[in-house]
Amino acid sequence: MQIKAVSAQDEALIADVIALGNRNRRTLGFLPRAAFRQAATSGTLIAAVEGDRLAGYALYGLPGDRVRLTHLCVEDAFRRRGVNRQLVEALSLRHADRLGIVLKCRKDYGLDKMWARLGFEPRTEVDGRGGTREPLVVWWRSHGHPDLFTDLESTALVIAAMDCNTFADLHSSYPRNGAEETKALSAHWLTGLLELVVLPQLVDEVQAIRQVGERRAQLNALSYYRRPAPQNSDGNRLLQTLIRAAQDDLRLLLPPTANDLKDLAYVVQARASGLSHLITRDAGLLALSPVAEKVCGVRILRPADSVVAIDELRRAQVYQPGSLLGTNLTTTAVPAGHEQQQTAFLNKPDGERQNAFKARLRELAARPDQWDRQQITSGDGTLLATYCYGVRDRELHVPLLRVNEMHPLGETLARQLLFLLRQHCRREKVEVLRLTDPSPQRTLRAAAQEDAFQQTDAGLVALVLDRIVDTAGADAHAATLAAQLGISLPRFSAPLPPAAASAVEHAWWPLKITDAQLPTFLVPVRPRWAYELFGVPEGIVSRDDRLGLSREHVYYRSPRSRGETAPARILWYASSDRTHGMSAVIGCSRLDQRVIDDGEQLYRQFKHLGVYRHRDVLKICDEHGQAMALRFSDTGLFPHAVPYKRLVALGARYGQSINVQSVLKISPDLFRALYQEGHPSR
Repeated sequence: MQIKAVSAQDEALIADVIALGNRNRRTLGFLPRAAFRQAATSGTLIAAVEGDRLAGYALYGLPGDRVRLTHLCVEDAFRRRGVNRQLVEALSLRHADRLGIVLKCRKDYGLDKMWARLGFEPRTEVDGRGGTREPLVVWWRSHGHPDLFTDLESTALVIAAMDCNTFADLHSSYPRNGAEETKALSAHWLTGLLELVVLPQLVDEVQAIRQVGERRAQLNALSYYRRPAPQNSDGNRLLQTLIRAAQDDLRLLLPPTANDLKDLAYVVQARASGLSHLITRDAGLLALSPVAEKVCGVRILRPADSVVAIDELRRAQVYQPGSLLGTNLTTTAVPAGHEQQQTAFLNKPDGERQNAFKARLRELAARPDQWDRQQITSGDGTLLATYCYGVRDRELHVPLLRVNEMHPLGETLARQLLFLLRQHCRREKVEVLRLTDPSPQRTLRAAAQEDAFQQTDAGLVALVLDRIVDTAGADAHAATLAAQLGISLPRFSAPLPPAAASAVEHAWWPLKITDAQLPTFLVPVRPRWAYELFGVPEGIVSRDDRLGLSREHVYYRSPRSRGETAPARILWYASSDRTHGMSAVIGCSRLDQRVIDDGEQLYRQFKHLGVYRHRDVLKICDEHGQAMALRFSDTGLFPHAVPYKRLVALGARYGQSINVQSVLKISPDLFRALYQEGHPSR
């Protein structure tokens, strides 16, 4: 028996894997062919083979610092020969630096003993999909690394609207050609990752079904889904803008039929409901995707594409700093006597009472010496967020933190504000960030869980450790703080592998662990992009940084590899040109992802992160149209930039020749020296 990685060139083996998966779709759930082929291309499909026979396979994803097992399937003739164990152990070996493997399995399948034998332990149960909502057990196989995150997977869902074709594929009483692709949306592994919702246009079309029995069956199925209420009243204007854009950009004359008007209604209602995704198999609606995204910010996808790109879609939905650009957001102190307007942030889904919320707002307003109250508004005056903070007992307390959950930027602002508060902790030299809002919103809870906050009796708590130390020093200091706070933290031992070290440095940002196996790359960036990404050097044009640096960004460069791997750290070297002289190391970021691909594809994948325009990305591409994208996060600028001469001198001290013309991997000793040089007061 041999365990091998399946590549995109293994056509016959991929066909056998797809056939085996389809024969077991009753328990595995349907997965479109494109998902198998994408897994082979991305290196996330392994197979057990004996001679030329397929014995089994494992298909998985790599979200964040974990492995998500989507399919584990063994051919009947090879059962009871330990094939599943070999596949799981091979998976752990291939990704030993990640924190572990997570999967979901229906409770009624009776596989608890098998998963336990394979080294998994049950962590929790969640409701399944469909009308029966059969419970799913969430299983976890740890790789033995410290894990600071309370949730195995993000609680942030991709929320997508369905058109009538998608809904009928899932719930019609009659067979429908091509419906199998859509049925992939009901796979159990997508539970907690994808939520399908209903728009008013879909309800209208179901109510118009003439066959009584079918109409009643589909109306009953509608009750399984949430129905977000459209908020905006500019539907007619958007409709006309879509029609003009379709004509100008796609040479489509709309609306020639009543069905075209219905298609456009889905796009307009998705925008009005704050949704970014619409799923359909309708060719006419899919053809409108470019203008729907341009005019309404709604991406139209086939069901198969939604499944294949689920992690990319989730990242794009929950964090869109590109959408903050040019939106004229304003951050101001909350004016005295404006408590009534702040009631827009009442957390009704959590059962918060309006009188109690008003009393809390008045209580916070009455202590301006203790609390700094801020609000964020859009250009049209819409309240988007409100928050309140102050330092107490050597901790930064946040008694109020709310965002407009119905606004498309709600999730983005939640994550940005948490990073802004971490930056404030760093400036105030406090190491504990405590959220004490008694009724935290779902959006804020999800963002805090991704940010490694720990639940305590006195709110959600995160550590903000402004230190550069070895593993033993980080472990000892964190243990001391944990004892004071009454929280439980895993203990660390050196050397921490890259994924675990990167996760710890993210959880306790801006901590840097000097003896971790996390590589560091010195990356040169031209003055224009240093300014666009980091606001350095100052004075090129006016810039509003009151929301702080974006937590996540993308940087494009030529596709020639210099050994870049992720996860890693980046030290940014801002170069000079004829108009702006910098030539210095300016800051440090976490490298989350490195992708080499067609420039068009890279732009589509990362455009939600903003800054780069379509033509900017194409200019960077080589003669084959390829470029490299570096997705990075958690940037901290150096209080004192390290000039080129000092960089060269430090390189010489630690035996490293410095070349700032391309990406350069630097030693741990040189990283420590440069970081300390940039933070001389530490």
